[in-house]
Amino acid sequence: MKCQLTNYCKKYPGGCNRFCEGYVLIDILYKQSGIPKKYQFPKELTVESIDSKVYQRVANILSSVVSWVNEGNSLMLFGEGKGTGKTTLACSIANKYIRETIQGNRFETNVYFIKTPKFLEQLRQQYDNKSTAVDDLVKRVLTVPLLIIDDIGAEKSTPWVRERLLSVIDERYSNELSTIYTSNCSIAQISETLQDRIADRLNDCEKLHFRGCSKRGVNFGGK
Repeated sequence: MKCQLTNYCKKYPGGCNRFCEGYVLIDILYKQSGIPKKYQFPKELTVESIDSKVYQRVANILSSVVSWVNEGNSLMLFGEGKGTGKTTLACSIANKYIRETIQGNRFETNVYFIKTPKFLEQLRQQYDNKSTAVDDLVKRVLTVPLLIIDDIGAEKSTPWVRERLLSVIDERYSNELSTIYTSNCSIAQISETLQDRIADRLNDCEKLHFRGCSKRGVNFGGK
């Protein structure tokens, strides 16, 4: 059976079963996290020399991921090419953080993943059909220790979109909560489409620029 704790658990493989407390807990945490299944059990990517410094920096973050999040660091993974590993690497950080903080966790969501266009659509639907589920979603997005905002810049830019994104980004920025952004846009392009107030806050993130080709079909482990 697949379990994120196989490299950590002394019971594996002989005592591994679906009734294991660790397995049940981490299964719940992943369901709460919103991380797509594709990115929960990634394999290693072949690193191109052009992006070697990007991967090395992510490896450094992974080596001390708990302190990195606790310090409120944020990261912008961007590059014009699609399929270069941005989302995969963002989720590798989230995966490691979930595993490193599972001890003592009492079913508290500590990581959350949102796809920007989908999240905005959920907010739009709230105007027509009030839902406590969406209220809970917004609260989680604003307060979770580590948030991944995937594909920012892919949404159609309108004043409403800019205000909604700014409210999330500014709240987390003001409270020094870790956020990882992925985008196929540069900061300059985001500044043009989402305007300077959002771009200014993103400028304070550490920025890693992907220049390699698509790696669709393979993944990065971050173990």
